[in-house]
Amino acid sequence: MNELISNSRNIPFKWEADGRIDPHVTSTTQVFVAGTKLYKRGNRRFRYAFVGTGGLQSEFGACYSKKTIPDAVAPAQVGQAGTAGSFQVTITVGATAGVAGNGIIAVDELIGGTVVVGNGTNQHPDNRCILCNTSVASGGGACTLTLDDPLVTAVTVGTTNIETMMNPYGYLTSGNVTNSAYVTFLGMPAVTCAAGVWTWVQDRGPCWITSDGLTAAAASDRAVYFGPNGSVHSRTEITEGSHPVFQLAGYCIDASSSGSSNAPFVDLQLGS
Repeated sequence: MNELISNSRNIPFKWEADGRIDPHVTSTTQVFVAGTKLYKRGNRRFRYAFVGTGGLQSEFGACYSKKTIPDAVAPAQVGQAGTAGSFQVTITVGATAGVAGNGIIAVDELIGGTVVVGNGTNQHPDNRCILCNTSVASGGGACTLTLDDPLVTAVTVGTTNIETMMNPYGYLTSGNVTNSAYVTFLGMPAVTCAAGVWTWVQDRGPCWITSDGLTAAAASDRAVYFGPNGSVHSRTEITEGSHPVFQLAGYCIDASSSGSSNAPFVDLQLGS
C-alpha cells in the first residue's frame, strides 16, 4: 500500500522509507506515517516516531504510555458511517483521552492507528487501520474515522463495542523520564533529541543499551528485558524490588570469557 491517501497532512502511506535516509537527523516536519520502517546496514531496522514530553535519550528505551479510547457502546453514526460496507465509523472521544489528556484529537492525528469494531460479548470484531480522522475539540466528542477496508458487520448504536488505539509511534517518551511499569517499549532512539520533533527509533538488530553492569554476567543468561526506566536487565536479575522487568528486549550478542558483564550489545527483537 504505497498510494497517497487524502489526509490533511498529505502524508504518503509508504510504510517503508528509502534506506539512504539518515535516522540520526530530526525534523519538526512530519514526512512519513508514524511507524514507517527504515532498513539500514547491519540488519538494523528503525521506525519513524514523534517525540513527546521530556524528549528521548539514545541510551534508554523509548516507550508508549497512552491508553486506548474505549466506547462501551457505539455512539450515533455520522452519515453512512457504521453501515456494512462503509469505510467509516464514528467513535466518542472521552474528555480525558488524547495525548494531552484533555479530549483533544487533531484532524488526522490517528493516522496509522487501529480500531476494533465489535469486540464485546457475542460480537465479531472488525480490526481496521485508520487512514484519517475528523478533529475533536477540548473536552472530547464525536470523531469519525476513515478505515483502510470496509466494515463487514454494521454498527448497532448503543450495542456495538468499539475501541481505538492511536498510532503508538505517534507519541514516544523516554523510559528514563517516564519510568513507569505501565508503558510499552517500542525502540531505542537513534539520537538524543528534544520533545516536539520527528525521529527514528531502532526496533530490530544490534544495538547498545544501558544496563546495570551485571546484565548477561551469569552463565547461559542471554535474554534481556526492559526495566521501567528503559535500561535492560537479564533474567537472573529479575526481582520485585530493585530490578522489576516486564518486557523482552532481545538477547545479548557479545560474551566475556571471565563471566563479567559486557556493554551489552543486544539484538533487539521489538515490533513485527
